Amino acid sequence: MQKFRDYIYCDENRINSCIGQIKELEKVEVSNSHEIGTSVDGGANFKIARVEGGVNEKTLSNYKINTSNLEMFMDWVNNKENAINYDGENLDENKKEELIVLSGIITIPEMSENFEIINSLAMNSDLFDMISITDEDRKTLSLIKQSDNIPILLELDSDYIFSFNIKKEFLKISTDDFFDNIDGNITVVGRIEKIYNTEADVEILDLTKEIFHLNRTIRRKISKDNIKDALIYEKGPLIKITPIIIYK
Repeated sequence: MQKFRDYIYCDENRINSCIGQIKELEKVEVSNSHEIGTSVDGGANFKIARVEGGVNEKTLSNYKINTSNLEMFMDWVNNKENAINYDGENLDENKKEELIVLSGIITIPEMSENFEIINSLAMNSDLFDMISITDEDRKTLSLIKQSDNIPILLELDSDYIFSFNIKKEFLKISTDDFFDNIDGNITVVGRIEKIYNTEADVEILDLTKEIFHLNRTIRRKISKDNIKDALIYEKGPLIKITPIIIYK
């Protein structure tokens, strides 16, 4: 029986890029007709036929196959030979740049969750004016912009924590609806960017980049002592991925 997915995120640019690198998907041909022939025992034989000149309208019916890139990509990924359908095993570094399918619970790093609240306050001018803070703090808060990315951690039955950023432009639901899925089970199809097989702290988010939107030149001018509180870490082992599709 057909199972339907509830897609909440879809990076169509990366899907198209992946399909362009998958030879068997590049060569898919779609026929525009089918031919049904009746056998002696009354059964029907079905075969794909490309229309050529001079057809018998009684035995030939036109049809259109409309398979989206998303559907083709998902069919390809679900073949266990084509992607890592992760079940908790350790991964070595040569798995970098491969596709992986993960099912687990999504959470937000603790510090970035606080900054989501600050963002909301800063965008609400009436409420913002009511907050009792110093002028210096108010200037700092006024610099905060609404982030285009949402930092995510994916937790599952594994030694690893998976870390990635969601680009809001690829959400198939509203941002508020997406946050309703926090602490819920989802499936992610992504590309492995880096594997940290260590228990040391791993930097997963730079608030000066993601929240304050400071460019690389400015960030390099900030002393390490001043920038350390703007960096969020998680204890490894950890795997960073780039999400392509997220669904329930």
